Amino acid sequence: MRPGSRISWTLVCTLVLLCSSVPALSGVHLWRLTETFSNADGTIQFIEMTTCCGSAGGEIFLSGQPLTSNGHSFTFPSNLTMATANKHLLLATSGYAALPGAPAPDYIIADNFFSPGGDTITFSVYDTMIFPAGVHPTDGTNSLNKNEDDVGDVTFVARNSPTNLHEQTGSISAVSGPPGVPDGTGGTTPLTVAAVAPDGSTLRVSFDVASCTNAANRHILFGQGRGLPAAPGGVFTLLGSVCGIGSTTPYDWVGVPQATDGSNLIWILMVATDASGVEGSWGVDSGGRERLGPGNNGASGTCAVTKSVANACGHI
Repeated sequence: MRPGSRISWTLVCTLVLLCSSVPALSGVHLWRLTETFSNADGTIQFIEMTTCCGSAGGEIFLSGQPLTSNGHSFTFPSNLTMATANKHLLLATSGYAALPGAPAPDYIIADNFFSPGGDTITFSVYDTMIFPAGVHPTDGTNSLNKNEDDVGDVTFVARNSPTNLHEQTGSISAVSGPPGVPDGTGGTTPLTVAAVAPDGSTLRVSFDVASCTNAANRHILFGQGRGLPAAPGGVFTLLGSVCGIGSTTPYDWVGVPQATDGSNLIWILMVATDASGVEGSWGVDSGGRERLGPGNNGASGTCAVTKSVANACGHI
């Protein structure tokens, strides 16, 4: 046989050996970084990954693959044992895992795994998520999300939606204090009121109990026309309240009073309190000012005596 033939067969064998390693690589390279979340101090964080690009379900070879930030590293301990087409992976801190109702993380990562003040998160050699200072939200409600288009990666802020490998999903709140009552912004369902009795003496009040956490109880506050503020940013004067209606929706409010000031107008507002009895936000007016009641720090003074607006969930 001519020497040239020996060289050709050597090259062919080498190519065959190289090609034989491709399936192992192809079984991990379609995972993409798609969502990151952090509270202000970095103790509650998650990183979500998703299979992309028409994955057939064989992206299981995670063992030994690194996930890194500028300050931390996590190595996947083993391969997956289930099909991965259109699946998610959820890595999160222990503080996230302790939140009631949070979808269970698939892996635990260290606190402050990434810096929301600007960082680069990288999965092996396959994908990177980069965000500069001032981009990543830390309000305890929203997350940073990444999509790919024909030009490149596109990041955007939206309400957090962690999803794990078993496709359990939800939304968490990492803000202390009671929430406002959802007004329809950010994908929430607003409070609605319908007359049950023709004269309006019984009203059916429907409200969102799923979007925001930390609400231990809910209360109806009401007033009449003269109780509205005389100027923007002024104080609402209450005619009365129905305290402690719970968290079952809808609630039928029986015995709705009539206005006594000649205005023929009764307005209502629902607020929430947390386990310590602190009242949440009354929402904001068209100028972005918190609505204020007659009590301490703008509380109602009836269903609660103190108020906190730290938890913006529900009205922003």
